[in-house]
Amino acid sequence: MQIIKRNGQVTDFNPDKIYQAILKAAQTVYVLDEELRQKLAQVTKKVVIDLEEAQVERPTINMIQSLVENRLIEAGYIKIAERYIAYRLQRDLERNGYEDHINVHLRFEQIL
Repeated sequence: MQIIKRNGQVTDFNPDKIYQAILKAAQTVYVLDEELRQKLAQVTKKVVIDLEEAQVERPTINMIQSLVENRLIEAGYIKIAERYIAYRLQRDLERNGYEDHINVHLRFEQIL
């Protein structure tokens, strides 16, 4: 499978990049142990399955990120999802030249 990067470039899909991004977000919230790593690997596998089931010829990075966010929240990893989303938003701002003007901080609140 191939994906479309933000700059329009087409590249091969690498599920390990998803897993590494999730781990980076998780490390800002938890001390990673083997059990958590395995659970996050399962989240990554579900994202890959979601992509396959979507049958999109070349998914975009934004589509993949949305799937990751949804799977993290669905699995109950709200804090990891917050950090993942905040990091992605901050990177988008930096790419557009706003790194010195805006810092992203997110906090989700569950509505009962």
